[in-house]
Amino acid sequence: MSNNNNNRNSVVIYGKRYNINTTTRLDLFRKNLTKLPESIGRLTNLEILALWDNELTSLPDWIGLLKKLRVLNLGDNELTSLPESIGDLTNLEYVNLKYNNLELLPDWIGNLTNLKILYLSGNKLTSLPKSIGNLKDLSILELKNNKLTSLPESFKNLNVGLRITYNNKNYTRNKFVRLFRPNRPNISKRISKNTELFNRTISKTNKIFNIPKNKRFYINTNSNIKNNGELRRLYNKNGINRYMRGRNTGRLHGGNFRMSNVKHLTNINAVNKNVYLRNIKFRLQNSSLNNWSSTVDRIKNNLPSNVNKSEVNNIVRNMKPQVLQKIFNKLRTTPPNNRLRVMNTMKNRGFMNQNDINNVLKKLNISSTSKK
Repeated sequence: MSNNNNNRNSVVIYGKRYNINTTTRLDLFRKNLTKLPESIGRLTNLEILALWDNELTSLPDWIGLLKKLRVLNLGDNELTSLPESIGDLTNLEYVNLKYNNLELLPDWIGNLTNLKILYLSGNKLTSLPKSIGNLKDLSILELKNNKLTSLPESFKNLNVGLRITYNNKNYTRNKFVRLFRPNRPNISKRISKNTELFNRTISKTNKIFNIPKNKRFYINTNSNIKNNGELRRLYNKNGINRYMRGRNTGRLHGGNFRMSNVKHLTNINAVNKNVYLRNIKFRLQNSSLNNWSSTVDRIKNNLPSNVNKSEVNNIVRNMKPQVLQKIFNKLRTTPPNNRLRVMNTMKNRGFMNQNDINNVLKKLNISSTSKK
C-alpha cells in the first residue's frame, strides 16, 4: 500500500524519483535533452526549472501546467519557437532564452507581468512585440547579439530604471529608445497626406509637384520627424537657403537647427498601390496567428510614401473572416479542455470578440456545459 502511494505521489525522471507535492526545483541542464519527459508536467509545485545547455528545439504545450514557476532557464538550446501556454505562467520573475534560434518574441510575453529579468541575447530578433510594454516590473533586459531594426511605441511604458544590454553596451530605457529614433540613418523618412509642404518662399503648398524632386529637403530634428519616420514638414531648399542667410542657427515650426540638419529627401518611393495592397493581403494570408501582430507592425513601419496606415488597417479588418477560419482550424486539433483557453487568448489579442467565441463554440458542436 505504501509503495502504491509513493508511486502516485512521485515521478521518476532520468532514474531519479521526485515527490509531486514537495519538489520545487528541477535541474536538468547539460543533459543533451532533445525532448522533455511528460512526467515533468505532474510537478505542479515547481518554482525553478533549469533546462539550460541542452538541445531542445521546441517545448511541449503542457509546460503551461507549471503555474507556480518563478524561474525558467532555457538558455543555450536550439529553440525556434515557444508554446502559447508559457503565457499562462504569470508567476514567472526570471526567464532566460539567450542563445537559441528565436526570430520572433511571441505576443504572450506581455502576459508575464511579474517578470523582472529577461535574457534574450544571441537570438535572431529584429523586433519586439507591442505587448512588451506590459512588463512594468522588468529591471534587466539583455538583448546582445540580436539585430533590432525598430522598437514598438509601447517600449516607453517600461520602467525608467530598466537596465538594457545591447551589442556589448549598457543603456537606460530612454537612451535605448533614442537609439532607434527615426532620425537615425537606418530609418526611412517619408511623406504622407499629413506632411505640411512649403515652397521656396516658405509658404504653404498642398501639391508635392510644386517642389521639384531635387529641391525636396527636410530638417533632420526630432521636432520634424514622427516615431514612424513620417515627416511633419517638407521644404524647398531654395526657401531654406534664403531664410538661413546671415544665420548660424534657424528655427522653423519646431526646434533649433543648423544647415547640417538640412537633408535631401532621397528615399521617397511610390509604388503601384493596388498591387502593393494585394501583396499585403497575400502576406497576411500566409502569416501564422503567432506572427500576425508582428507582421502587421513591420508592414506599417515600412510603408512607401503613397500608402498610409489606415489602408493597411482596412485590409486587416476585412480579413477577419479568414483570421477566424485560422482560429477554427487551430481549435479542431486542440484538445477540448484547452479550446476555451486558446479562444480567450485570441480574444485578448483582438482577433475575436465574445460573439465570435460563441459562434465558434456552436460550429465545434460544444455544449454549454463543456464551455463552462
